[in-house]
Amino acid sequence: MLVGHQHESGVFDAGHRRACARQAGLLDHYRQVQQEEATLGEAHGWARAACRHASVALWSSGAAILLAVVALLAG
Repeated sequence: MLVGHQHESGVFDAGHRRACARQAGLLDHYRQVQQEEATLGEAHGWARAACRHASVALWSSGAAILLAVVALLAG
């Protein structure tokens, strides 16, 4: 792959990956990878939220069971 754009080594260039992909004819693949990364991040966020909700539900059910035991014993 011939690279027509120049950038300094060790310096971050936000458009570098897109420029390389365009020159190599891989822009569609680059866009697909970017979309998959975004989808993965979104799925990770949903998983974290589900974990938090499950934890709250578990603690709530534990508290309800404890209250039920106390109510039975106080009778």
